[in-house]
Amino acid sequence: MKRLLPLLVLIAAFLAVQSGATAQKKAAKGKTTTAATKDDKGGSKSADPAVGKTTDGKTVYEGSKGGHYYLSDKGDKVYVKDFVGAKIVGKTKDGQNIFEGPKGGKFYYNAKGDKIYVKGK
Repeated sequence: MKRLLPLLVLIAAFLAVQSGATAQKKAAKGKTTTAATKDDKGGSKSADPAVGKTTDGKTVYEGSKGGHYYLSDKGDKVYVKDFVGAKIVGKTKDGQNIFEGPKGGKFYYNAKGDKIYVKGK
């Protein structure tokens, strides 16, 4: 019996460490992050540069990979295709707007919302 006691303590300690690590992993999975912070007036603000406005007046930001989004009231990023202030340089045969990106690339958005780059325009 005396030999089993240290073994049981060791097993209990091991199980406690394992359950704590599992709880930390679950907590980390549930967290989401955005680039949003609060400004002086209590509104949301992004670390990315502002490039325009939506039709209802929300500021549109350009992400590090070139995507355009605004921040919802909760601080979540909501991606947009078209906004006031977007640099539109032409139209496709289907009437889609052709935009110019920050590095000079020209693209439009297809029906799925994917960027399709245009050569030589």
